[in-house]
Parts: sequence; C-alpha cells; structure tokens
Amino acid sequence: MSVSRRQVLGGVALVGAAGAVGVARILPRGSEARVVVFDSAHAASRAYARGHASVKRIDLAREAQTNWRNMRALAKGEPVAGYTSWNAYVTARGWLEERGLRLVSEALDRRSGLILWSMA
Repeated sequence: MSVSRRQVLGGVALVGAAGAVGVARILPRGSEARVVVFDSAHAASRAYARGHASVKRIDLAREAQTNWRNMRALAKGEPVAGYTSWNAYVTARGWLEERGLRLVSEALDRRSGLILWSMA
C-alpha cells in the first residue's frame, strides 16, 4: 500500500485542525478579543484564526515583512488573543505592551507546542 503526497498533506491539515479544535477547551471563558494574532507557518494556528473570521486577524509571519505595521496600528487597549509559537508570542507581547495591553492569560498547548494567550 502506498501513500500519496496529497494523502499526507490532507492528514497533516486534519491533525492541525483537530489541534485547534482541542484548543477551544483551554480558551478563557468570556474572551472578547477584537483581534486574533496567528502564525501562518503553523497549521493549528491557521485553523485557530479561521475559527475567528468575524474579528481582525493578524498573521505574524507577514508582520515581520511589513515592519509590524498592523501591530503598530492597533488601537490602545484593544483586546487581543493569539495562538502562536513562543518566539512569535514574545515578539507580539512586546508590541502589545507598548500599546498599553497587559497579559490576561497564557497556556501551552503541549500537542502543538503553541502558546494560547490573551491580552487586554
């Protein structure tokens, strides 16, 4: 039995989506984030962002290329939630703290190795 590239990619996408669905159980209740930060380099992070289509979404993989334009343009005190790698989280947190936001919650999702966090 052989496995095609398409089957492997489909399986990876499914695992990433399943990981993002599992994140819902560790999300803080009553999270009213108006901005979602994600890292398109990670399938689970992309799936998390797709689950928040009604809010502004910022892809940190692209922000580095635009000199953090969208992060710098956020209104002061605008609630933000994210599901990113540790390095992306630390960078985003620095930008958001400059905008007057403070950490509300952070949790490590051990299955994906990503950090689920919120700031307000």
